[in-house]
Amino acid sequence: MLEEPESPRSTYSTLSGSPPALDPSTLSILNSFISSRDQERALFNQLAEQTALTHGIGVEASPEDVNEEEIAKPMLSVDEYRVAFGEDWQLSQFWYSTDFATYLARSIRSIAKPTDRIAFLCCPTAFVAFQHEYSWRKAHLLEFDSRFSVLDPKRFVHYNLDEPDVFPEGLRGKVDIAVVDPPFLNEVTNRKLATTLRQILNPEQGKLIVITSTSVEDVLRQTYSEHPLGPLRRTVVEVEHGQLANDFACWGSWDGAEVFGAADPMDTLQAS
Repeated sequence: MLEEPESPRSTYSTLSGSPPALDPSTLSILNSFISSRDQERALFNQLAEQTALTHGIGVEASPEDVNEEEIAKPMLSVDEYRVAFGEDWQLSQFWYSTDFATYLARSIRSIAKPTDRIAFLCCPTAFVAFQHEYSWRKAHLLEFDSRFSVLDPKRFVHYNLDEPDVFPEGLRGKVDIAVVDPPFLNEVTNRKLATTLRQILNPEQGKLIVITSTSVEDVLRQTYSEHPLGPLRRTVVEVEHGQLANDFACWGSWDGAEVFGAADPMDTLQAS
């Protein structure tokens, strides 16, 4: 009579005596990743609950609905933001370092008048850093990823690059400073953003700040060449994305933009 062959499980147990174990260093990395994801979910859920209690669930207000005499709610820090919101690489999301985001926020404040309306397009880290520092009444985040609505529903605008003509009418010609970080490094993305920017920038005094890779500098010259978008001048700002090896830079559209970020922003603010 033929003997029944041992199952793979029993054969394995006979040979090794124990299940396979991960290398300690690999296990440490895995545990760290799981812990980070747990922290991300916990902090994001906390933000979502606070927003639901304060503003209601799924609330997104247009600029016309915002009481601009009302002080913006305190914004979480960039460090907290980086924990609560994981980067979605499919959307080409790569957060700025905390130091750079804070430096950028202060540099933007150094060129802003108290009554200026400031729009952040596709750069949520810059919006968070700026609002954390200043709680600006007339600040707006135009962003595709709806997760960021929990930051401040009254100042969040869902923005789709494939619909560049769709934006709140209250922004048309009213944005004094626009800050944009194109999510994709190509001409098509920049042309779509430019279509929106031409319509929302203040035609008399609007300033544009573009943060992107130097690999598309020729595209920038062609796309943002005419008023009110340009011509662009490369500033002295050194961009820190943290995760990316690409060479990034910052451009501004106004006369004298070359020195944007050169002086200590805090010195500029104290002198004004």
